[in-house]
Amino acid sequence: MEHSALLARQADYPFTDTLEKALTKIEHRLQESQLEDLRRHVGSIHIPAPSQSALLHPRLRELEQAIARRETLVLQYAKSFSGSVEERHIDPYGLIYRLGKWYLIAYCHQREALRVFRVDRMNSLSVTGRTFEMPEHFSVHDYMSRIHEYQDQNTKPKAKEPTLVTVRLQGRSEVLDTLCNQWFLQPYLVARSTDDEAEFRMRPDWMLQYMPYLLLSYGKGVKVLEPQQLRTVLSETARDLAAYYED
Repeated sequence: MEHSALLARQADYPFTDTLEKALTKIEHRLQESQLEDLRRHVGSIHIPAPSQSALLHPRLRELEQAIARRETLVLQYAKSFSGSVEERHIDPYGLIYRLGKWYLIAYCHQREALRVFRVDRMNSLSVTGRTFEMPEHFSVHDYMSRIHEYQDQNTKPKAKEPTLVTVRLQGRSEVLDTLCNQWFLQPYLVARSTDDEAEFRMRPDWMLQYMPYLLLSYGKGVKVLEPQQLRTVLSETARDLAAYYED
């Protein structure tokens, strides 16, 4: 449980104080030899300072309470780094913490399907007064595992298909961190260097279908170093958008 408290503190878990108080009560009941053994184990683990602000705590509390009460929410959500906001009606199923970020898995009424939302991109939440029934035996962990398994399969070249292509990006550290923390890009991430570069490996068709629009949302905060094909498509897409808004 000591380890759980340390990890909870690292993840900015909103109920860490409650967990630590319960732990203190348990420690008071341990014998001196047991307590000393526990301290030796915990002392060998170092947990870095949390990567997220404590400002997320109220939001995480709201979400956890809504999940427990099965309450449908209205969410104001920024889809990308550009900050465009959409309103979504969602049924929150569960929270998951991955690579320094909190994510919410929820049923989106507009999309009529499960979606993954970054908690730090939620501008506001409000309850609707409606409740929902969660599917029996639903597991957040199993759902995320299936998504990553599906993406892993799609990164493997099939017979008579092109081999995987390397995508190298360069940009401001905070922008690259945001990009690399995108849950749908994580299966493709190969390296994140200290030189403000990131490298991905993916199928060319997937790259050309999704990456240009994703990268455009980051503006000049990120630059494509390779491949040239992606640079060309990105440039053409930007010119098409400019021409569209000049009409």
